[in-house]
Amino acid sequence: MKNNINLVKGTHDIYGAEMEKFEFIIESFYSVCKKFNFQSIQTPIIEQQELFSRAVGEQTDIVSKEMYSFLDKGEINICLRPEATSGLARFAASNYQSGLMKLVTHGPMFRRERPQKGRYRQFHQINIETIGEKSPYIDFELILLAGLLFNELGVSKNKYKLLLNSLGSKEDQLSYSKLLKKYLSDFKNQLSETSISRLDKNPLRILDSKDPEDNEILKNAPKISEHLSTESKNYFEQVKKLLNSNEIEFIEEPKLVRGLDYYSHTAFEFQTIEDKRQNAILAGGRYDKLISMISSRDIPGIGWAAGLERLMDLITIEDEKSKSKNKILFAVQDETYLINNRILKQIYNFKYNHEVRVNKNIKKLFSYADKNNFSFIILIGEEEINSNKIILKDLKNKSQQTFEISKFELKNEIR
Repeated sequence: MKNNINLVKGTHDIYGAEMEKFEFIIESFYSVCKKFNFQSIQTPIIEQQELFSRAVGEQTDIVSKEMYSFLDKGEINICLRPEATSGLARFAASNYQSGLMKLVTHGPMFRRERPQKGRYRQFHQINIETIGEKSPYIDFELILLAGLLFNELGVSKNKYKLLLNSLGSKEDQLSYSKLLKKYLSDFKNQLSETSISRLDKNPLRILDSKDPEDNEILKNAPKISEHLSTESKNYFEQVKKLLNSNEIEFIEEPKLVRGLDYYSHTAFEFQTIEDKRQNAILAGGRYDKLISMISSRDIPGIGWAAGLERLMDLITIEDEKSKSKNKILFAVQDETYLINNRILKQIYNFKYNHEVRVNKNIKKLFSYADKNNFSFIILIGEEEINSNKIILKDLKNKSQQTFEISKFELKNEIR
């Protein structure tokens, strides 16, 4: 007897009620973004490995530990994309002309990390990017859009919080990194192994540590907000004023640096209120130098991404959103009843979802309709075919009518 072939570790199937949530999130995302004049795009799942080495940073966990990369037959190092922004930046580097390029996308991403609840090796994200101009309003607009999406999904404000920080310019980051490294060097023997490895290469990443001892040491570390240039401070103040004037609550978090090297200025993260390790549900920030890291062009941008699996854990879809109000089951006792059937042709052109089932057992047909939340069942059994009749039953109202097949008009009976 052959053994079953199981899922690859860290992957999962999405089906049934979970798939309804998945589709609901994607539909809501595109609906909200369309109102702000964003355009959809799909980029390849495979990219050149160098794209992420340059953009995300060779010292990040994503590139150094988690990427699925391999040598292609053409002797080129390629990989499964670990995130979407770099691919969109590559597209913008070749296609941007002027003004704003406003892009939205969704799809699977791949990272070889330790699987746990809410974290998979193949996961799905929605992404939004505004490329071409640097403006506090653009930063605000993307944060606003995230809040509007949560509202559309029915995620109440008491379920999440918005953390906000400014990473300043790349020059600000360089000067602050020196101060942070000097402070942390005095505690080198107390830092976690991961943070020690980051101390020389990228001390800013230590701010992102989840280690309790690291966090205790960081409590008295210099804050980046105290070492921003006047220009960076003014920019951040404008973003905060726009948020405040639109009653969007936020918490300033000086340790929020995000996990990718390309961020500068505004950084933000929406987290669940629950006190758990994996509580980020949507995050992003400004990346003004990203495109110059992968091309000869210097084009500013900002964006965010949200994990669909984590959003799915947050939402509950109401019956009217998750199930069609008027699903029709066309049930017959014999295949021959479907040949040249005028009612079947009406169903094909009707706006409601439908399914055709053939079964000799009428009880099983009604049981199937009930279990699968059908609103109506149109039944043709042996008795009906002999008398040229059909039965239409409204399963919600428990009412039933009989019609002549030759005179039945679906559009007149189901509205």
